[in-house]
Amino acid sequence: MKKIINNEKGFILPLVLVVIALLAGGVGYLLTQGMAELKANVLNQDYELCILTGKNALAVARSELENDINYRGTSGMQADENGGNYSIVITVAAENYRFVDVKSNYGDFHKKFNGEIEIIPKNDETSKGIVSTFKWKMLEAE
Repeated sequence: MKKIINNEKGFILPLVLVVIALLAGGVGYLLTQGMAELKANVLNQDYELCILTGKNALAVARSELENDINYRGTSGMQADENGGNYSIVITVAAENYRFVDVKSNYGDFHKKFNGEIEIIPKNDETSKGIVSTFKWKMLEAE
């Protein structure tokens, strides 16, 4: 028969329960941190997609101006292929010089871009041109 020393009977159950409680607390902490990082990553992805939508709109403006130097922009917001929306407004500053204003939205994020485009009209087709310089910058949204 085994002799019980110093009342060790029932010592294992509380020890196992304490270890389980510590492990559960650690797992809970890690899950909370993981969810916070996931939310931050989703917000960062939406921010980057808003910027990408604006850059796509600038590329659309450039392409449209090369096809038609009289292009004035979009009428309202247009859907982008990545899920965002954009609008383009083109202002004629001179015969070969245009100002471009772009607003882009994705999720809760809004960005503004503006730029200056210099166009050289093609000789054979008066409505087409070549963009010689295109300077743009991203601005803070209002």
